[in-house]
Amino acid sequence: MNFETIAITALTGLATGWLTGIVMSRGPYGAPGDFGLGVVGGVIGAYALSMQGLAAVDSRFSLVAAALGAFVLVVVQRKFWNPTIAAHR
Repeated sequence: MNFETIAITALTGLATGWLTGIVMSRGPYGAPGDFGLGVVGGVIGAYALSMQGLAAVDSRFSLVAAALGAFVLVVVQRKFWNPTIAAHR
């Protein structure tokens, strides 16, 4: 993956993390946490699918993979890593 692809997937993850945070109502980490998780999930999602040969590095499908990775990471964080929910268990 070159720098341009990483930057584009990071921006896609950023937007997806932000939108997922809005849809799921803000959590304890707020917008910065959603942005960070979105960027990390976007880059990891695109990288994972490109390494498996499912998405070409410079294709539009890598953007879909970035959005999916960001969405999954933010949702998993909200459901399982949320400190306010863990404190009540």
